[in-house]
Amino acid sequence: MLTQIINGRILTPQGWLKDGSVLICDGKILEVTNSDLAVIGATVIDARGMTIVPGFVSMHAHGGGGHDYTEATEEAFRTATNAHLKHGATGIFPTLSSTSFERIYQAVDVCEHLMKEKDSPILGLHIEGPYLNLKMAGTQYDGFLKTPDENEYIPLLERTSCIRRWDISPELPGAHDFAKYTRSKGIMTAVTHTEAEYDEIKAAFAVGFSHAAHFYNAMPGFHKRREYKYEGTVESVYLTDGMTVEVIADGIHLPATILKLVYKLKGVENTCLVTDALAYA
Repeated sequence: MLTQIINGRILTPQGWLKDGSVLICDGKILEVTNSDLAVIGATVIDARGMTIVPGFVSMHAHGGGGHDYTEATEEAFRTATNAHLKHGATGIFPTLSSTSFERIYQAVDVCEHLMKEKDSPILGLHIEGPYLNLKMAGTQYDGFLKTPDENEYIPLLERTSCIRRWDISPELPGAHDFAKYTRSKGIMTAVTHTEAEYDEIKAAFAVGFSHAAHFYNAMPGFHKRREYKYEGTVESVYLTDGMTVEVIADGIHLPATILKLVYKLKGVENTCLVTDALAYA
């Protein structure tokens, strides 16, 4: 079905456009034009006084609407996803916190089931942990943290293709073998909850770690040990060309000055904005 949205303030890569229109077919944007003349055969939506932006793809959100995806139930998945759809998301990768592999298998079953539904907004599963550096993980992960175990993750990833992203600490024993394997499966692997410095980040990028989760948060910056100074994870990611980043741009996790720095050094092509939302979002 062809749809034309007119009279709204349109956000484009070149800036704001007024008195134009957006043509959509089957949920995809066909064209953004500076003409608001009616297109023959199109259903017209008048967005006067409103803003028109592309639908958000939420790639790091743990929950919402009172439910957490780690509950691994259909109710939790549907409720949390609907909470984000109300605020502009059109696609989402549900995020699991560190948990047992039994719970991960349950979440995989739910995710696979929901992805088969027509026009499902669920695009795949995102796992954070349980392979995390204990010193950087926070108390919410107590009891589940461990080093990568190929006897756990290989059988899981051989069984399902719904897992599209997995975040772990790259300095853990076995983390590089993990990243090589996930890369072979087409899974985006991200550094997270880490204290890795430049040599480790450089080596991690070489084996498949291509992204930095909630950049600046749960990772150190420039620091000093005794009389010597060292780059932290933050500076190491900046120095690694090709490594993408995500930031929680809510003005609380990061101030505006740091967001400007990320924009300046990584640029829009290598940066995305995430909510990292929890159940109470």
